[in-house]
Amino acid sequence: MSAAELLGQARRLLTASDLEGLSSRLAAFVARQALEEIIDRRCADLGVSAPRATARSRLLVLRSLDTVEAADQASWAWNRLSNACHVHAYEMQPSTAEIEHLCALVASLLPSIVDTARPGN
Repeated sequence: MSAAELLGQARRLLTASDLEGLSSRLAAFVARQALEEIIDRRCADLGVSAPRATARSRLLVLRSLDTVEAADQASWAWNRLSNACHVHAYEMQPSTAEIEHLCALVASLLPSIVDTARPGN
């Protein structure tokens, strides 16, 4: 699935009524997959091939080679989504509003990928 399709799935999960309180955590997981797809694609667009690198390592590559704003947004969103994916006994589940905000942030990173992937750019 493409990053845009994964984001659409994450948004659908947020409105699912049959998941009994798990929708925001599941949506965070799918949104993080979308973001990792965006990060991989951006690294490839920048000429970096690191198939075995972790997402954190790829984020460092973006920090070095991409715009600071895009790299910071991607890093912040990835960290927040990663925290939302993990269950901790002492923390509440992430709110739907928080995950919606993070999905919007990930979606805002999509146009920069599309623009740089076009021939002639």
